[in-house]
Amino acid sequence: MNWLTKMLLGIAVATLVGCTPANENQPDSTSDNDQPPPQAETYTADNMMREEVPMCQMELGFESWEPYQYVSVSGEVGGVDIEIAKRAAGHVNCILNVRQGSWRELLEWLQEGDIDFIMGASKTPAREEYAWFSIPYRNEQFSLFIRSEEAPRYPMNDIEAFLAEGHKVGVVNEYFYGDTMQELMYESEYGDQFMGARLNELNMARLLDGEIDGFMEDNLVAASIIRRRSWNDAIQRHSIGLPASEVYAMFSKSAVTEEEVMAFNGALRELTNNGFIAELIRRYGG
Repeated sequence: MNWLTKMLLGIAVATLVGCTPANENQPDSTSDNDQPPPQAETYTADNMMREEVPMCQMELGFESWEPYQYVSVSGEVGGVDIEIAKRAAGHVNCILNVRQGSWRELLEWLQEGDIDFIMGASKTPAREEYAWFSIPYRNEQFSLFIRSEEAPRYPMNDIEAFLAEGHKVGVVNEYFYGDTMQELMYESEYGDQFMGARLNELNMARLLDGEIDGFMEDNLVAASIIRRRSWNDAIQRHSIGLPASEVYAMFSKSAVTEEEVMAFNGALRELTNNGFIAELIRRYGG
């Protein structure tokens, strides 16, 4: 039984319990009988739902991508995307469970139906073969980050010009950076100048070690990591950037139905319309 069916069944149970008619043969409250009638055992809607209709569960896969998704030093999972997912799940009466992995692992788990959904995904034709996508709920923008001391060496205005000078660029495996970047990475003479990494912080370490000349990263993510690592004087954002793009929640077709995605979309619309998402992004530094 999927989580939407459980939710609807739970609501139906609650409605039936609330509408149960009184027993017409029950003694009148004004009876002269000295002994009160025996107390009937009470079954509330809450404990009926708990015993007969388990609370629906949603499995969210996430990677370490601060400030959107991360685990704090105290072990708490948080971030912009996590808070949005929790609030949206609550709107459809579901409990959110989380499972951490690399981006590549998350995509594999999603295809197999081992997790229900991930947040912060870009929509591509290849992914649409095995996943449903929510409505877009925020934007992201990637920029090139370089060593601060070498900024004068890079007067280029676009990423292709940067590559044409022979410079190496770090990217994260399986990330989608937009059509222009995809062509440069896989269909151009510059393909071998891109170095893939499992985690974004590895690209920063490679940059500082001189293994690459720059890396592409979401502006808010890079700023958060640079600030936390106290690399403000060592790494800076270049003027080269990619167009802003919309991101989505991405659901496994093996585990989730279109109706469930529609219910989740309703929650996302409400969170957008009431300003929750905009305020959340602002609070995290966006």
